[in-house]
Amino acid sequence: MATESSFSPSDQSKIRSRLRTLRASLEQARDALMHFKNDRPDRDKLEPAARRVDDLMHMFVSNSCNRARGLLWIREIQTGVEQVTNHKVTDVLRDAQADVSALLEMMSPDRNHFQVEVN
Repeated sequence: MATESSFSPSDQSKIRSRLRTLRASLEQARDALMHFKNDRPDRDKLEPAARRVDDLMHMFVSNSCNRARGLLWIREIQTGVEQVTNHKVTDVLRDAQADVSALLEMMSPDRNHFQVEVN
């Protein structure tokens, strides 16, 4: 049953691919912040974002895709990424932010079709 919040199978596949890339970036950032006590607060800021990526991945694997919930969760992820200021992960979080921006565009209700190049 197609609703306004539904995504085509092709769109879901593209979103899942971007989510996998985002998840890998967050994991890389968290791993880089693991070794020193002073890095722990920034690592802790990424934990909720990583969990939300997992939530989104589960949502897009199931048949319960919800555009509004997805956009809310993407914004939560964006907030978590933006809170981290540690210079050790600047580059990887820049990549994560690009994934977040692409996901926001892909999931925008104003777009019936989207074409975003997946790296």
